[in-house]
Amino acid sequence: MKRTLHTLGLATMLAGTLAPAPPASAAFVSLPSNGAQVNDDAANSIDPKQDAGLVDVAGGTVVAGNVQVPWATFEQKLGDSQQIFVRAFKNGAWVTQGVPASLNIDPTVEAEAPSIDFAGAGRTVPWVAWYEPNVHFGDPTNIFASRFNAGANRWLSSGQDRADGAGIPSLNIHTNRTAENPSVAGGATVAGNDPVPWIIWEENDGAADDAYSPRQIFVSKGVKQQAAGTPCTGFKPSEANNLNGFCFQQVGLERLASGQSTPRDATVDPTLNIDPTRVGLEPDIAFTGQDHKVVWTVWYEEGASAVPGLRSNEMVFAAKAVANAAADGGFQWVAVGNGTAGQTNVLDRSGAHHFGSCAESDESEDACSLNADNFADAENPRVAAGTLTPGQPTVPWVVWDEDIGGGGHTIFISRLVGGDHFELFKPGQPISNRANDARRPDITFAGNVPYISWQERVGMSLLTFVGHFEGGAAAPRFKLDTPGGIAASTFADVDNPQRAPISSTCTANPTNADGAACQGDAIGTPFFLFTAGAPGSQKLFADAFAPSDVRTLAASDETASSATLHGIANPGGTRARVHFDFGPTAAYGSSSTAETLGVSVVPRTFDALASGLANGSTIHYRAVAASDFATVAGSDATVTIVNQPPVVAMGDLETELHLRDLGRQRTLSLALSIDEPATVTIQLLNKKHKVVRQTTVTPSSAGAFVAALSLKHVHPGKFTLHVLAVDSEGATSVPIDLALRVRR
Repeated sequence: MKRTLHTLGLATMLAGTLAPAPPASAAFVSLPSNGAQVNDDAANSIDPKQDAGLVDVAGGTVVAGNVQVPWATFEQKLGDSQQIFVRAFKNGAWVTQGVPASLNIDPTVEAEAPSIDFAGAGRTVPWVAWYEPNVHFGDPTNIFASRFNAGANRWLSSGQDRADGAGIPSLNIHTNRTAENPSVAGGATVAGNDPVPWIIWEENDGAADDAYSPRQIFVSKGVKQQAAGTPCTGFKPSEANNLNGFCFQQVGLERLASGQSTPRDATVDPTLNIDPTRVGLEPDIAFTGQDHKVVWTVWYEEGASAVPGLRSNEMVFAAKAVANAAADGGFQWVAVGNGTAGQTNVLDRSGAHHFGSCAESDESEDACSLNADNFADAENPRVAAGTLTPGQPTVPWVVWDEDIGGGGHTIFISRLVGGDHFELFKPGQPISNRANDARRPDITFAGNVPYISWQERVGMSLLTFVGHFEGGAAAPRFKLDTPGGIAASTFADVDNPQRAPISSTCTANPTNADGAACQGDAIGTPFFLFTAGAPGSQKLFADAFAPSDVRTLAASDETASSATLHGIANPGGTRARVHFDFGPTAAYGSSSTAETLGVSVVPRTFDALASGLANGSTIHYRAVAASDFATVAGSDATVTIVNQPPVVAMGDLETELHLRDLGRQRTLSLALSIDEPATVTIQLLNKKHKVVRQTTVTPSSAGAFVAALSLKHVHPGKFTLHVLAVDSEGATSVPIDLALRVRR
């Protein structure tokens, strides 16, 4: 049986011929799809008419093995105060997490700069870090952290009680010093252990007066306790009782005289600053490497150095944690930069300036930095774990903005190479438009593809831009996904850009095989958040990548019970899962097995076999493409399936045969071909059309074959060779009738 498919509704499109493709571009969908604000839940004191502020986002889940969905934490004005809230995108809507919903230690103050990531068994416990002032510590702002108890729907502020029983779990090295801008990452330094929170922040330290102390970069790791309320014995900076089951331990070699006590310099603190006489700012932290157990940090430093010969421009630095039992928390920090190949740059008290080898000269400092230009101002770094090659260990990828002259900044990207130095990517060229001022980048991985977001001034507007790399490790190419920026992201305060944080449903972490396989069978879709509007009406929105330009093409390649369906879709800058719906009506009822299109902004064709089709039926079908947040269907098309008779053909044959030429068995060999499986009957008919000889052959597939017809005991004379094919449903071919004369 062979079927001919007549395609209706696609008269201008021939099978195998594509209509002109739309321009290559990425596509996006709002989260939620109606474009509503993220900061909108009046019942939980999230007033959509009041300002949303700084925001962070991470892909995660509180149920092991489920798809990682967006979890956003953000600043939200509430009258004269500012609260920290968390909302998760579940079942197509943002859902506020926790009762009470605010994470503030003190709901009457301004809490700022929240950061979110996941720790705990299976990375199912959200942690948020932020800063706010507290009356127990005076004016300085302190760092706080809280973890989510999903079963109780409550946030549990965690750490040592630093206020003599008042239950205030500050993470500060010194609670009477100003601390800001924390970043949290969940991870384990021992493969197989449950991840715990590691938090990095900036804090005034090094001088006796908070106002005159340069900002230092500090890191503390969470250590789970057997019970809540027990002392954190042996922990630094505090041995006070823990709140909610976690003690925090400062990490690193003690290398900075704090100036906090009398006599001065009685304590020494584990700063990460390359030059502790300068200001360390905007730190970030991530876990990378084999089994995802290497901690990496980034930050930048600014201001005049008190050390002769060192730099005064803004410089971006990175450091990794290396095991050292003698250091606080069991790890020392080792700086890694563009020029550190073959070197070990421990951040310790060695060298003439007692700050380690990176601070011995401007050349040493340059080698330890990530700047594209050692004389330019570089700031606002962010780090993410990732690899372009599935199955390979992840490495740190760092983005930042750097001055390229005239006060304008552009976005650079670098990654660790050879385990001991960084190299600029793309190669060494900025990824943003040099003609515009670009600031505040962020980076994530979706599977094995890096995605970058940033803010860029276009005319009098400040817009969010995103882009990604295609081509893998062999031929990476940067694709700007938003040539004109996200139109809805116009931010009024162009002098104060706010990061548009970006993450995905398949970040590079152990639950996703470091990006090679997405947890929960996710496709791996990036998403990002951004604020828009003028002060007094700043709104928070979310977008995700999505497929587009999905079209249903003509069907082809009919068989006995199936047809090949064809479609085309633009993955939209991310991976897309595609299939066909088909069935007897436009309600379909059946779907083909899904396949995944790789990351691309160019439309790609795909096809699938629809089987079990009834002869004479009309089948409806459509092409479908999906991300983790959007499903896009092509138009409905139909095919009428009609059984066609088989076609049998015979090769050249002499019309006059001599029996002596056919061998002792008198066997006639016939070269035949058939275009589908069928039963082929070959007969030799005499003048009266009676069958003299007959044979039957049933090829199991279409193609050429040889049939043997015995002419033994056939007397010479005139005959007709009759060949007929019948398929499995009774359709009969046009017969072949060839006149033969048989001689001795």
